Amino acid sequence: MPVYNGAAYLERSLAPLTAARERGEVAEILVVDDGSTDGGPALCEQAGARILSSGGRRGPAGARNTGAKAASGDILLFVDADVVIHDDVPRRAQAALAAGEHAAVFGSYDADPAADGTVSLYKNLLHHYVHQRGSPRASTFWAGCGAVLRQAFWDAGGFDADRFPFPSIED
Repeated sequence: MPVYNGAAYLERSLAPLTAARERGEVAEILVVDDGSTDGGPALCEQAGARILSSGGRRGPAGARNTGAKAASGDILLFVDADVVIHDDVPRRAQAALAAGEHAAVFGSYDADPAADGTVSLYKNLLHHYVHQRGSPRASTFWAGCGAVLRQAFWDAGGFDADRFPFPSIED
């Protein structure tokens, strides 16, 4: 999980990951601090996450690469600090990748978003319905909620932190 000043979101975003770790569905929770000044990494540590440093402001792509290098599993589950996954995401991602047809899978926005405000609700719902009606094959990977086989991730070169040094469509 790349974190840059995400303290406001972390309690909610870490809860399902912590529960999945306790159930044995994820081996570890790695949080890569990308230069936070809001105490977010300390909150993550209190939740039992292992904290890594990106080495400065490298952006989400660079922070994700740092986490991927340190990860111990054969499946990399990427979740952004402001994303709250459903409890079954780790299990479903593992099952989908174990089937052997895909090297990566990613989530979709929720049909019942917790976001406040009309614009935010509209955007979440629009993304949800576009993703649900789209092709099952994708040419992009949403790293806000996605899992990929470790070997496939590195075969693809990881995330391009030089081309996308700031939050963007670096995935």
